[in-house]
Amino acid sequence: MVHEATLTLGLPHTNRWGLAEDALMKYAGHLHWSWIASTIGTPLSHLRTIDGGEVYATFFFVEEVFPSGAPIEGFQLDDALRFRIEQRAFKGIAIEGQIIFDRIERLPELTLDASPIAPSAGRGRHPYLRFGNIFITPEGGNRQLRVAAPANGDFSRFPALPNDDNPYQLTRAAQASGHLGLLDEPWQPAAPGHDGFDVMYAIDPERDTNGAGLVYFANYFAFMDAADRTAAAACAVPAVRDCDGRLVQSRHTAFYGNVDVTGRLRTRVGFFLDPEQPSLVGVRYSMHREEDGVMICLSEAIKRCVHA
Repeated sequence: MVHEATLTLGLPHTNRWGLAEDALMKYAGHLHWSWIASTIGTPLSHLRTIDGGEVYATFFFVEEVFPSGAPIEGFQLDDALRFRIEQRAFKGIAIEGQIIFDRIERLPELTLDASPIAPSAGRGRHPYLRFGNIFITPEGGNRQLRVAAPANGDFSRFPALPNDDNPYQLTRAAQASGHLGLLDEPWQPAAPGHDGFDVMYAIDPERDTNGAGLVYFANYFAFMDAADRTAAAACAVPAVRDCDGRLVQSRHTAFYGNVDVTGRLRTRVGFFLDPEQPSLVGVRYSMHREEDGVMICLSEAIKRCVHA
């Protein structure tokens, strides 16, 4: 099942470089949610467990790929973009969404395109996002989120997501290994023997939350960017430190929980270099709740160093 939407980029979607990663997540995540609701015939805010508890389609995995011909900063104010998404479901408990987007002249409308490309096949030609969502219900506040199948909503209209394709497998393996696969060989630690930099962040209960009362997944990308700026400024390696910005080229992110709306996060930031790609920096982020030390987010990104 394929859906489309268009967006003209405005100030809320951009930062000083162009399209902002966290703003992209908010918009694309909203489209993903909206099309889930349209397919099941029920607003997601109306989903309930069999005993009446609230159900929330939390994000547990995000993948991003920006090809060299369509970098994230290549999208600027007033650019008209088209988003195309296809979704699959695993047993009514998990949803996968694959999205491509680009300028409307590069990604024609489905009905006008003689050879339309599916999002799953468009990776490498257009910017690509992959979302993994699982239905949960809060227990005892934001810190405890229990998997819970909705009792209402018709999930039979989704194509089936085979278990082998479910990104849950990747996130579970990464929780044990501490690696998401982007920074394997030939990437090496930028400062061998250095465990990384710890950066603290206090949640803003108004700015960082959403209407479900949870710290919104898209804001974690802003938290990570702030952490790697702080860590890079303290890094002794010039290839890491001496650039004005680091813009995402690809990223894998896994979520394992959430933080309370008045909580604090400790992000361990580690930098990596590939001798064959001197303009790129690898970054691994491990985010932990300060109160109990539990890891709630793991992310690996390959970023390009840019200068103002």
